[in-house]
Amino acid sequence: MKVRIINKINLYRIFEDKRAFTLIEMLIVLIIVSLLMAIIIPNVSGQKDRIDQQAVENITEIVETQADAYYLVEDTQESLSLETLVSEGYLTQKQADEAAERIEAEVLNQILSP
Repeated sequence: MKVRIINKINLYRIFEDKRAFTLIEMLIVLIIVSLLMAIIIPNVSGQKDRIDQQAVENITEIVETQADAYYLVEDTQESLSLETLVSEGYLTQKQADEAAERIEAEVLNQILSP
């Protein structure tokens, strides 16, 4: 019985010696995390706009290149559409859908005209 009481007393002493984080230490950590987030979040949100712009440029270049190839191979001067490029095998349906979604109509018409 005495041994159990002594063991409990020793356990209490061990836990009393342990220190927890103070409020000031927690606030400092919170401020550091907040500053890191303030630096990182604007960079990440700006990347989406840059990626979207790059995607528009890429699909525009693909459609323009394939339209030029069509005009050279088919030796025609008639107006062209995305559906024609897909049916003739110059574009995939996914590329045509992406082009229709991302490229402005005026730019697309200019690219597809001879």
